[in-house]
Amino acid sequence: MQTLVEFHLPRVTSTNDYARELLTAHDAVLVTAQHQTAGRGRNGKTWVGDHGANIYASFGIKHNHLLIAEELASFMARGALSVYDTLLASVPGRSFRLKYPNDVLVLADDGWSKISGILVEHEFHGSTCVSTVVGIGVNVEQDVFPDTIAQRCTSLHRLGISVSIEYLLAQIRDRFVQYVSTPWQEIHDRWVEALQLDSVRMTLMDEDAPHTPLRVLTDGRLIIRNDHTQQERIITDGDTLRYQH
Repeated sequence: MQTLVEFHLPRVTSTNDYARELLTAHDAVLVTAQHQTAGRGRNGKTWVGDHGANIYASFGIKHNHLLIAEELASFMARGALSVYDTLLASVPGRSFRLKYPNDVLVLADDGWSKISGILVEHEFHGSTCVSTVVGIGVNVEQDVFPDTIAQRCTSLHRLGISVSIEYLLAQIRDRFVQYVSTPWQEIHDRWVEALQLDSVRMTLMDEDAPHTPLRVLTDGRLIIRNDHTQQERIITDGDTLRYQH
């Protein structure tokens, strides 16, 4: 990976947007902020967070070679694994898992709750991907989450865990730099392991029937099977999935 240039800011609209702008002058950047005024998640959803309470960070990378589909898909796994492995190492005694494709969940007293989300945005010139931005949000010290958030959320502070934002961010950064240089095949295998799909049953937003995940393709798509009809379906968007706790 190219030399990472870091920018730590008090306030931005979106760390992803700022990182993308900086890639016009740099090959690889890390942008962090104490607050985002227009942070977002997947599918245009708003990412809500208190000022100075969480990790708001984005990695931006220019690509100097043509990327195949498997390499492109591996960036969401690289971002998720950077957070997942950091939390495993920094918070002993707690269970973590990935929710397809790249949310990080923690086992709280009332079940699995989201503690981190990753947003990956690729920029293309024609059919060629010229850059990738990986946005990472981790709930560290925030205690209250809006009722408008569909998925149950928590933070390390709500779990009674005290870890500094600076420490976690440094660990995530170091792992991300390492994983960007790791072959996509190794990343894929580690990602599938962290998804723990053998223990998951799920429903879909448009179907109440339970579904069983079968396998994750190397390009990141998930194949699931309807437990009633035995029909298989390909999923590319984790927002359509509802895990059965």
